[in-house]
Amino acid sequence: MTNTAYLVIQFSMAIVVYLVIYRTYLRPWLQAQPLETAILPFLILHVFRYLGLTLLVTGQVSAEVSRTALGAMAYGDLASGVAALAAVIAITAGSRLAVPLVAVFSVVGIADLINIGPTALGAGVLDASIGTMWFLMVLYAPILFLSHIYIVCRLVLQFRPGARPVLRP
Repeated sequence: MTNTAYLVIQFSMAIVVYLVIYRTYLRPWLQAQPLETAILPFLILHVFRYLGLTLLVTGQVSAEVSRTALGAMAYGDLASGVAALAAVIAITAGSRLAVPLVAVFSVVGIADLINIGPTALGAGVLDASIGTMWFLMVLYAPILFLSHIYIVCRLVLQFRPGARPVLRP
């Protein structure tokens, strides 16, 4: 099998496992929570996207992989993590900027996830030595993907008629 096939199998299995965990344990609790309480754990999870900077650490990724491609992936992740952190701080402070910052995070984070796939494939990342980054791709990236979907869905649902207030007074 190819590395791409291994990645698809591992990523797909992680998606299924995370969906089972969500459906069984998280959904009942999350549905009863206001927006800020429900999305905060997912945003905190995204703050750790600074881990993408590991791509730039000497010796972590094969020297045959383009530093330009690695930089695009690493700094996209860092930007997503910083945007998530700003949203976390705004939510925990009860700021009126919380929802706009969550929206900004969603745009930055989703754009990064969309960019990473083609960039990684084009740079040959899946066929290079990437050390612990493989672990992050098959364990951490799937939950990032799913949590983005959840956050965007909650934002959209928040603005439908009859929705609860965005932030509690």
